Amino acid sequence: MIGLIQKILLELVEREGGAKALAEVTRRAGLAAAPDFRIDTDYPDDECLRLIEATQAVFGLDEEALYRLYADAFIVESRRLFPMFYRMSPTARDFLERQPRVHDTLASSLRNEASRERVRDKFAIRREGEDLVVTYGSPNRLCGLYEALFDRLLQEYGEAGELSVRTCQKRGDPVCTFCLRTETVSD
Repeated sequence: MIGLIQKILLELVEREGGAKALAEVTRRAGLAAAPDFRIDTDYPDDECLRLIEATQAVFGLDEEALYRLYADAFIVESRRLFPMFYRMSPTARDFLERQPRVHDTLASSLRNEASRERVRDKFAIRREGEDLVVTYGSPNRLCGLYEALFDRLLQEYGEAGELSVRTCQKRGDPVCTFCLRTETVSD
C-alpha cells in the first residue's frame, strides 16, 4: 500500500496529540520510530492496520470516529498535495468517477510492477443509471474509511448524497461494493 494514508495518519496523530502521542502510536504499532512515509513507496498492509489500531487505542476512538477525523485531515492534505484533482472535478460525482484513475496515477510512481498492479486493482467504478457503483477489494478492508471519505467529500463540495453497501469484505464477501448517489444542493 502506498504511504499516503499512513503519512496523513501520523501527521494527524502528531497534530492532535503531539510528539508523545506519535511516539506511543508508533511503539504500539511495533515500529522503532515514526517512518517518513512516502507516496511513491509500497509499504506492508499490516503495518498500516497496526498504525490505525494503535491510533484508536491512544486516542480512545472507535473505528468510525477515527475515520471521520482522518477524512477531514485527508481532504485538507490531498487538496494541498493534488489541487488539480479537485480543479478537474466541479462536483463530488466528477471527483468520485475519477477516483480509480487518481489511485492508479499514485500507483504508477511505484517501481515494482507487482506492487503497481496490486494498488491499481483495489478500485473499480461503473455507472448504473444515476448511481456510481464502486468495487473495492483489499486485504486491509478499509471500507469504513471509504465511507467516511465519501461523506467528507460531499461536505467539501457542498453536496448531499447516499452510500449504500451491497457487499462487504467484513461480512465475508469477496469484495466491497458501494452504490453512491450524489446530488447538488441548491441554495
